[in-house]
Amino acid sequence: MNITLAAELQSRFAPLPKNMHIAFCIIATIVFLALYIRKRKIIDFLWLFVCDLPLILQFYGDSTTAAVVGICEVILLTLVFVFWLDERRTAKKQSQDNQDSDNGGDVDDLKDVEQAVKVERSKLAGNDADDNVISQAFDDYNT
Repeated sequence: MNITLAAELQSRFAPLPKNMHIAFCIIATIVFLALYIRKRKIIDFLWLFVCDLPLILQFYGDSTTAAVVGICEVILLTLVFVFWLDERRTAKKQSQDNQDSDNGGDVDDLKDVEQAVKVERSKLAGNDADDNVISQAFDDYNT
């Protein structure tokens, strides 16, 4: 009867059998270490801990340990989500920047060109810029 009680507690906190859970953790460790080494992203390292931390419950099945592991899992999963959101924002910003550079830059770049044209126009036209044909050639149609 004692064996079934221990098995029930183990299945409650760690639903996989011990050998299968250890094999899963080894495979997850290899995969996430390889991803971390390849990409150098902290999120892969966090996923490694998320997968391996519940292995503790296979060896220590009391409710206090389960509560601590559960709290740590929530914290780790929150960190994973935060890093994922940050990575997503960064990727979106980079794609937006790439799109802007493909389209010839921002509209703000044209203001610099407009200012340079005004400076050159004033050099060519002198002080009487209103009567000069060169200065009138670059004026807006709205004025």
